[in-house]
Amino acid sequence: MKKFLMALVLSLVVSASCFAAGASSRFAAEEKAADALITALIGNGGTYEQVSKSFSPALKAKLDAKQFAAVQDGIKKQVGTVKNPNFVLLNKQYDLQKGYSGVDELVYFGTVSKERFARIFVAFAEENGKPVVTGFQVTPIEPAKQQAAPAKK
Repeated sequence: MKKFLMALVLSLVVSASCFAAGASSRFAAEEKAADALITALIGNGGTYEQVSKSFSPALKAKLDAKQFAAVQDGIKKQVGTVKNPNFVLLNKQYDLQKGYSGVDELVYFGTVSKERFARIFVAFAEENGKPVVTGFQVTPIEPAKQQAAPAKK
């Protein structure tokens, strides 16, 4: 009986690790592509030619090298210079009636100044068995200022 239970536990452990391997390899590919895209977006290296390899055909059609350069300039003007972008969240798009849609969203936060931050979203979908970037957004964030409580008389 003990041998049977040990064999059962061992088979469960092996099968769980096999299922997790597929998910972790997809996440690793998404994270690598998102890191390269963010590095290029904030002007710390990388070219359009390098990062567009991970773009979906629809995104490539909408965003060429010239437009990508304009997006980079727009980020610097509207958000500022983003430093230290860090991955904080993997959001899997899930519909209660339809299930997992196949869309993943990686969320990063970076520092612009002491009082300002940037939130960076990179959306992925799977095409031909590999994740591709379908969209991205860089948003400035300023923490709400706390108002002083009125003085008691």
